[in-house]
Amino acid sequence: MKKKAFLLLVALGLLAIFISGCTSLLAVNDETTSPAAVNPAGKDYLVVFQGNTLPRDFDQKAKAAGGNVKAKFDEIGTALVTAVSSTFVSDMSGEVGVEYVLPDVRLNWIPNEGYQRVITMDQAGPAASGITSQSIGDDEPFFNAYQWSMYAIDAPGAWDAGYTGAGVRVAVLDSGIDYTHPDLVPNVNTALSTSFVPYEPGIDDGAGHGTHVAGIIAAAHNEFGSIGVAPDAELVAVKVLDSTGGGDFSWLIQGLLYADSIGADVVNMSLGAYLPRNGFTTEDGTEVSAREISGLISLLTRVINYVWDNGALVVAAAGNDSADLGRDGPWIEIPAECGRTLCISATGPLGWGLDPTVSLDTPAFYTNYGMPIDFAAPGGNVDFSLYPDGPWWYDLVFSTYPGGWAWMTGTSMASPHVAGVAALIKQAHPNASPSQMERILRRTADDLGKPGRDPWYGLGRVNASEAVK
Repeated sequence: MKKKAFLLLVALGLLAIFISGCTSLLAVNDETTSPAAVNPAGKDYLVVFQGNTLPRDFDQKAKAAGGNVKAKFDEIGTALVTAVSSTFVSDMSGEVGVEYVLPDVRLNWIPNEGYQRVITMDQAGPAASGITSQSIGDDEPFFNAYQWSMYAIDAPGAWDAGYTGAGVRVAVLDSGIDYTHPDLVPNVNTALSTSFVPYEPGIDDGAGHGTHVAGIIAAAHNEFGSIGVAPDAELVAVKVLDSTGGGDFSWLIQGLLYADSIGADVVNMSLGAYLPRNGFTTEDGTEVSAREISGLISLLTRVINYVWDNGALVVAAAGNDSADLGRDGPWIEIPAECGRTLCISATGPLGWGLDPTVSLDTPAFYTNYGMPIDFAAPGGNVDFSLYPDGPWWYDLVFSTYPGGWAWMTGTSMASPHVAGVAALIKQAHPNASPSQMERILRRTADDLGKPGRDPWYGLGRVNASEAVK
């Protein structure tokens, strides 16, 4: 998918907007077998067995095939192995029970385009004139008037009923979190937070993306800055993307399994890749065949289903390609279309900065849509023609950013709104399973568009206030 969650810079001459949560462009490869298998020495591979267990003697089998084991994921019958032999792929594939030997591809899950609209800490002050004077209980005096998205889902109604996500753990699989941000300090569990990026071992957010996502979920109720959907929920940063928004496939697998191991109640993935099923070439030149694509999809589905079955609701951004996910031929959006995942499209106002009475629920011009969409949520929208003199960024989603706050747009912003509502539901129903939480979301979402499941809104735009009744 091309899930690019970005920050948009004031540029009146921009003719196109770069959207949050997209992947890199992929060259199609029609080969049925991967040329990477010809000389894989030094490359990492994911060895996937047919069952959900690894053989007891797997280390020996891998060594005999010419590989060194880097990590084992026994719970899903998979291991990460570095090839030291040019025949590793063929030799390992011949072992009994091996279903796939897959290249550990690097994908650009949220490319850093560099466009941004940021307010720094020293610029914190009352909201600018000309926009709504509505306040979120006067609790966030600096920027609450910018947060139309909280009103779109009626988050204040849930807070008024006493639900703020207290006691609920949300794992944010992303580029890290600025855990020193005053809006996030109260809620980030730094002891549990971790990084799976080997060369960025800390959870610091060099991309800014994860911090923005985290603030939408749970920026604190602290009479300062912005506020999140579930302002008392616990955030755990699970860093699976580096500062460029790129990451190895295995990092995402490890991040999901880690979220499960720490008992996360909700997992948010504002990231993704829009992949051609018939193969592609990665930016580093690795050619991935159609069969290998099928294997990567199968593995990701296996992991997500495992996490869901163990008790965590999994939410993912639908992507920003303006693609009909139900009719897009040989393409697939991962992880949003993999396994037990809630696939979230984006909505937003057009002209809210000029007229706060406009609809907040217009489908975003960039959002993916189609029958795979489960729910819609605020992701931001824009029409430059409405703002000859600015400020078009008011139609974007406002949240935390390293060193301040920022407006961003994309399905990467929509997904954490749903994750936040899920945290409110979990507080209201502590023993609810992910499937029960999903049913509550279905029952309480606002049915927009045509009745029933809609290509743009899925089963409806989530409603926080109704979800906790």
